[in-house]
Amino acid sequence: MSESPPNIIPDHDLEGTERDEAKSPRTLWHPAVVRAIEFELEDCRDDLAIEAEYQLTTEPLRIDVLIIKKKRDVILKKNIARIFRQCNIIEYKSPDDHVTVEDYDKTHAYARLYASLNKVRTHDLSVTMTTTRHPRKLLAFLKDQFKVRQEQQGIYLVEGEVYPTQIIVVKELSDKENLWLASLRKDLTLKQITQAFSASVGKPNIEPFLYAIANANPKVLEEFYMQQKQQNVILTEKLDTYFTNKYAAPWIAKGEAKGKAEGRNEEKTEIARNMKNRGCDPDFISEVTGLSTDEIERLG
Repeated sequence: MSESPPNIIPDHDLEGTERDEAKSPRTLWHPAVVRAIEFELEDCRDDLAIEAEYQLTTEPLRIDVLIIKKKRDVILKKNIARIFRQCNIIEYKSPDDHVTVEDYDKTHAYARLYASLNKVRTHDLSVTMTTTRHPRKLLAFLKDQFKVRQEQQGIYLVEGEVYPTQIIVVKELSDKENLWLASLRKDLTLKQITQAFSASVGKPNIEPFLYAIANANPKVLEEFYMQQKQQNVILTEKLDTYFTNKYAAPWIAKGEAKGKAEGRNEEKTEIARNMKNRGCDPDFISEVTGLSTDEIERLG
């Protein structure tokens, strides 16, 4: 995997990501989602403008949603983008969060406020809510007011809203169809981790995405790292350093400690053997070396 160009998203640069990870195990999902959405839509990337976040007013009212602007005359075939209009609001909930009715209402409120402030007609809007877990309560609530239809695996359309609305359930998406979004989880298998990293080869600005799934899946990532080392696979320099510090360093330290302990035991055994050969009392040898009298008796 070649070195990636510098991250272009404000406030989520790679170095900042590394600093935050050093302070806390908190996974930075937002920059990972930005990358995942970009790669999901890379076939039509030239027809889109993606804003990582948006400040609605001059007052501090910043929303952690993606704003994707599409050329009016372009029709997108990608499954997650078929409802897209000229301006598309995407709300992402982390794997630890449930998407609630309140979240649904808030996202639509943000969409309407965004449209008002930017003179966007409501028929040019769409709303997408992305969640890891199946939102049973939310879907039940919506079915009382609208027709909710499962368009594809993991994609639910809410028909009857003022503008196109869909709910994407990450855990239900197909790895084949939506690898990037489907990887933003905390229960990935070794096969899924390997697929994500293999697909990441040569992708620009990929580190925030890989750091997120690495932090969210530490056990399987350790297995993946050891597998890559055995195969002499080199990731980017930054990722290789990251994995070495996260997984290899503790293992090496443990090995060194074990080696030192074994060395001390061998030294004690040799001292006890020499004392025994000189006719020293076993109880005295045990007091000096810490070995039991049974261990001393077995020495040749």
